[in-house]
Amino acid sequence: ILRTFDLISGLKINFAKSSFGAFGRPEEWKSEAAHYLNCSLLAVPFTYLGIPIGANPRKCQTWDPLISKCEKKLSKWRQRHLSFGGRVTLIQSVLTSIPIYFFSFFRVPKKVVDKLVRLQRRFLWGGGDDQNKIAWIKWETVCLPKEKGGLGIKDIPTFNLALLAKWKWNLFQHQGELWVRVLESKYGGWRQLNEASRDNIESIWWRDLKLALQHPQHGHALQSAISWRVGRGDKIKFWEDNWLDSEGSLLTKYPRLFIISCQQDKLIQQMGFQQDSGWVWDFRWRRSLFDSEIHMAVSFLEDIEGKSIQPHTADQWLWTADPTGHYSVKSAYKMMLAESAEESHDSTFEELWNLKIPSKVSVFAWRLLNNRLPTKANLQRRHIEVNDSSCPFCRSTDEIEGHLFFHCSKVIPVWWASWSWVNMVGVFPMNPKQHFLQHILGMNLGIRTNRWKWWWLALTWTIWRHRNKIIFANDTFDATKLLDDAVFLLWTWLRNLEKDFVTHYNHWSSNITSGFSR
Repeated sequence: ILRTFDLISGLKINFAKSSFGAFGRPEEWKSEAAHYLNCSLLAVPFTYLGIPIGANPRKCQTWDPLISKCEKKLSKWRQRHLSFGGRVTLIQSVLTSIPIYFFSFFRVPKKVVDKLVRLQRRFLWGGGDDQNKIAWIKWETVCLPKEKGGLGIKDIPTFNLALLAKWKWNLFQHQGELWVRVLESKYGGWRQLNEASRDNIESIWWRDLKLALQHPQHGHALQSAISWRVGRGDKIKFWEDNWLDSEGSLLTKYPRLFIISCQQDKLIQQMGFQQDSGWVWDFRWRRSLFDSEIHMAVSFLEDIEGKSIQPHTADQWLWTADPTGHYSVKSAYKMMLAESAEESHDSTFEELWNLKIPSKVSVFAWRLLNNRLPTKANLQRRHIEVNDSSCPFCRSTDEIEGHLFFHCSKVIPVWWASWSWVNMVGVFPMNPKQHFLQHILGMNLGIRTNRWKWWWLALTWTIWRHRNKIIFANDTFDATKLLDDAVFLLWTWLRNLEKDFVTHYNHWSSNITSGFSR
């Protein structure tokens, strides 16, 4: 075979750089074969196209190279100054993408999930190998979509399941291809993924794929999101598959009729025949229907009435979770996450994440709206010793977020001054989320909407930075400087966010009122 390959392709095999291995053969035979070919003996497990062949994916040792790769990637950033927003971006773009190839092939063991989550959580909150930082928000919330109050970081078990579910979709869509025919001959194909495992004849990979798709929480949702488009009916089981427009199969809707049917395991194609006038159903029953079953039979016939069989069209699957009708990992992940998430849609966070501002400010505002900034009150709540719990601005009240940002006697004149630019009046709420909503919903007509929202973020961010300078650099509070810094920060954003913004800073700062009007 190898000599024929040489003659046909013109490529010569370098046996000195090659290795020989085999499964199901004794070691002596493999050694003799390797010696005959003058090449080395292949050690198992080995890596092929990035996948460890011959390794047990249920063992944590198989995943150690992947975890080490993630740790090495983080170690390069450990000595650099990354903002919180930069850490979120790095986790989303790097730490989630590195293991994606493994995730699409193997079911991740729980111990490996715990290690990866611990690695991500420690990096997110600024900890290292030798220290742990406070995790201010639980990881389940961090993994929620942004519009539901999270940061959109991938939930590893759900993401793994969404990737593995594509195997079932591809097994159906690519029937006839070599790899599909191999799996069908060995395991039975896509239908067997819904059946119980047969440990004596199935590989660990196939059993794990079954366990993933039969997930107790998400398995039914994945199955119900697939609907049939009936063609010739040679792949659809009449009773068991959900091929009608109504929810559920005929088996679940008419269990009594199923029991007395003589065609329980038949495909649609086997439930009738084609005539010149069209498709004709041919139902066969074990007994005559009881009077109490007549109404059920009428409803059954109404459900299947008008369902045409197309003898020249193949049966197709439709993925209802995506408008295109085709399976996508993104839509499956979003569907499963929405099913398991307890938190409802939050318009406050939707407003926040729709604003195109630096990520470090967005994440800061996210923490502020969740009341999870390291204020003195929050540190004491987590049993961190604080010598002086008073507000660093006024020194008269404990430092809580509502007071520090909105109700401090030193800060509130700054808010009044900015509200006077747009002729707004009102009472400031103590809760940051309510204050943000009041700020954006109480806008007068004629105000530049995005600029006014950006102003709230610029001012709160500047207040926090001034607070940190006072605590850590022994600076003094200066309301005028605080306002000027916030105005300058907003001006720098506008230069990058608005294409037609060419106003010089001196003109912008001296005509700030007109800057918010249309």
